[in-house]
Amino acid sequence: MNDTDISCHNSTEPSCGNATASSSSFIDITTFMHIFPSIYGILCAVGVLANGLVIYAVAACKKKMVSDIYVLNLAIADMLFLLVMPFNIHQLVRDRQWVFGNFMCKAVVVVDVSNQFTTVGIVTVLCIDRYIAIVHPTSERRTIHWTITINVLVWIGSFLLTVPVMLYAKVVRRHHLQVCMMYLDGPEDMYWYTLYQSILGFIIPLIIISTFYSLTLYHVFSSIRRVKRKQTTWAKRATKMVLMVIALFLICWSPYHVIQVMNLRNNSPTIAFIYAYNISICLSYSHSCINPLMLLIFAQNYRERLCRSNTRNNSQHSSKLTVVKTEGSSMALEPSYRCTAI
Repeated sequence: MNDTDISCHNSTEPSCGNATASSSSFIDITTFMHIFPSIYGILCAVGVLANGLVIYAVAACKKKMVSDIYVLNLAIADMLFLLVMPFNIHQLVRDRQWVFGNFMCKAVVVVDVSNQFTTVGIVTVLCIDRYIAIVHPTSERRTIHWTITINVLVWIGSFLLTVPVMLYAKVVRRHHLQVCMMYLDGPEDMYWYTLYQSILGFIIPLIIISTFYSLTLYHVFSSIRRVKRKQTTWAKRATKMVLMVIALFLICWSPYHVIQVMNLRNNSPTIAFIYAYNISICLSYSHSCINPLMLLIFAQNYRERLCRSNTRNNSQHSSKLTVVKTEGSSMALEPSYRCTAI
């Protein structure tokens, strides 16, 4: 397999092309690629805002639940990835030219790939936690301390899984350009890296997620049949959220991993394949933006927290007083009031 195909396996370098493409096709690809900086810019802006709101909603709650810890870590992982996305956007705008040096190249690619493993890892353990919370609600393992430990292990594991990325990510000179990419030495390295990323970052987590969510839904509907009641609002909401999480995971990540595996046997990619490849990368990036939006739109508790926080701020703003202290008088002030003595 030629070097052009090897360079197509870097998620931070979506503008891979076929060297044998015709002139008109090259113009089409160039025009097509110029759309992505704008799309990535929108995803980055919306994602940073949405993840910021989720982090604020969790941090503003003094008494946090176990699920809040998972949601907080998920939002932080997505936020870290979105904060380095401008480097990828800059490279696209400059027609793949990388100007930030080799160290930043490795750092950006490591954060990119680490986000894949961290996000999928947190979603996976969150699915297991939901199963335990619903099927075994009396379990003593579901504590804040234990949940923090699990999330720390997910972060450490995700970082260790990016060791191959640290070895292969570098700035390479191609066609008079300095390009940040995963430089794999040959077809064998590309084959094993693709399987490594797809199996650990998609197939195994998908099997675990599907298994535990299926068991959770089975328990929910079995309980409903046992008590001979109609489906409750809670059951409907749980079912909807389960299907949404699985659907979001599949829609955002399936195309990318399927195309990565297909590309192992694709020695001369067509124009349609290059289009599909770049769209799949865009979908995988959008997962960091859609995740928090889904929580803000469909998770009622986070909306309520933000509304309560906004109401509290408005109440504090309206309670600013100007107090006149007369001689011999005493005032008992509420700590939330901001008073000025004149």
